[in-house]
Amino acid sequence: MRIVLLVLGFVLAPTVAFFLWAWAVKIKQERRLSGTLPSWQDLPMTWLGIAGFTCAIAGFIVMFFSQDQGYGGLFAP
Repeated sequence: MRIVLLVLGFVLAPTVAFFLWAWAVKIKQERRLSGTLPSWQDLPMTWLGIAGFTCAIAGFIVMFFSQDQGYGGLFAP
């Protein structure tokens, strides 16, 4: 069960981050605080990809330290 929740967390984290970002952009556009969006906010898929890659790397690190395969598994019982 712990592994399922861990995998779901790593899969859903970038998607949740994207929707939070989209919500923040919508609020910013509605209030027109800055008039125009900064250039980095024009690339949501790039940032989503970066977040997904980061979560994948973090997932591999967690799996390495938590599973006992005869090597690694420092925190495995």
